[in-house]
Amino acid sequence: MSINRTVVTGGYVITMDDQLGDLPSGAVLMENNRIVAVAANAEEFAGVDAQVIDADGGIVLPGMVDSHRHTWMSLLRSISADESLPEFLVNTFYGLGALVRAEDIGAATMVGALEAIDSGVTTIMDCCDCVNSPDHATAAVASLQASGIRGVYAYGMQAYDFQPPAFTAHAQRLRDAERLRKEAFSSNDSRLRMGMLLSDFGTIPFSETAAEIRLCGDLDVLVASHTGAASTSILLKGLRELNDHSLLRPGHLHIHCNGLTYPEWQLLAASGAKVSISPETEMQMGMGFPPFRACLEYGITPSFSTDIVCVGSGDLFSQMRLGLQFQRCIDNDCVHKKGHMPTRIDLGVRDALKWATHGGAEALGLGSEIGSLTPGKKADIIVVSQKRAFVPSSYPAGSVVLQTTAADVDTVIVDGIIRKRNGKLVGYDLLTVRARALAALERIQTAAASLQRKSPEEVGHWFYTGERMAGVNFAGAYASGVPVGK
Repeated sequence: MSINRTVVTGGYVITMDDQLGDLPSGAVLMENNRIVAVAANAEEFAGVDAQVIDADGGIVLPGMVDSHRHTWMSLLRSISADESLPEFLVNTFYGLGALVRAEDIGAATMVGALEAIDSGVTTIMDCCDCVNSPDHATAAVASLQASGIRGVYAYGMQAYDFQPPAFTAHAQRLRDAERLRKEAFSSNDSRLRMGMLLSDFGTIPFSETAAEIRLCGDLDVLVASHTGAASTSILLKGLRELNDHSLLRPGHLHIHCNGLTYPEWQLLAASGAKVSISPETEMQMGMGFPPFRACLEYGITPSFSTDIVCVGSGDLFSQMRLGLQFQRCIDNDCVHKKGHMPTRIDLGVRDALKWATHGGAEALGLGSEIGSLTPGKKADIIVVSQKRAFVPSSYPAGSVVLQTTAADVDTVIVDGIIRKRNGKLVGYDLLTVRARALAALERIQTAAASLQRKSPEEVGHWFYTGERMAGVNFAGAYASGVPVGK
């Protein structure tokens, strides 16, 4: 295999490596898809035969890691901008999800992956709830592969009222997940890997939830769930029941977690869990406070996620900015309540950067591969331009977290391949991507025209009924009594 070398130079390098630190005039050397060296002075690579990418005064960073993104909903931009979580679930998630065909999910997944790359996100966990048929899963994976993004495809076990139904029993979904693992994810070392997004806790019998988790172990794939995302509700809970049956596994990625109690946080910490936080959707939809402080109190490094573009932005800069400033506000309020003004800010912008890079990598089980500009790791690198500013940043890390948008992302390299340069995506037929997406959106909108939007009263009744069923399903964990020793 021929060796392709590329050096990124001419920028302020934030390595996110504790040993290397920041390099104001640094450079990063890649060979094929790996970082092979990082220099404090670009002159150290002067004699190397390599393609040169001039950062032109920009900020060089490891690619961002989005630990929870539903690309299948990428065509429905802002449709849920004024919805609470129950409204979203009834009218959008289940309502429109039942209409999505395989060709639609293929188009949406490509759009979602390219939007991520365009905003400097080089790795995602794609939460593909809407596997209405085997073809849906195959189409989504094909689009992820074509996009060039790094990621975990989380096969969703959620059931929709898709007609005609491709799955008529829960066991059929499990078998299809096995099929996909063998056909598309036979290697654990590829750019794309497989995970599973569990059915929402409480919505199915406990025995079926247990079967999903056990299958994740059999297939050796990442297990993820929306956990405790509805504060004050029993829905999406069940951690005690899972723990009583030894079903809380190390590395399980729990998404949201806003409504967890301290005993439940203790269970997560003891099990070696990971946590993904989506500030925008959590604050809007009534899920509760983004749980950064709870993660830190229990020794869990948070990770950031964009969740859905049905609500807000699709970039991690927005999530970092909102999440960090929210937690600072809460922390400052604790000082105010004691009758004082804060004299220091506890959480810094580097904390947010850590959660968006290293934290996300760890959450996806990729900490040894990505998340920092460390020699030996994969060549996932971005350059944030400062050209739109009148003066350069006095604190580059601060500008990345608090002042950057997707429009400032000049260059994106994924697995050693340039995917965005000079502010534009490269290597894609964007006209075809857009035409395919518009056709899919038009078809969904036409099919949705006959849907009756649920009133607030109907939404409330639906959610209340779901909570009652969750109580029944969680009780099923103890159909044979409480496990011995618990």
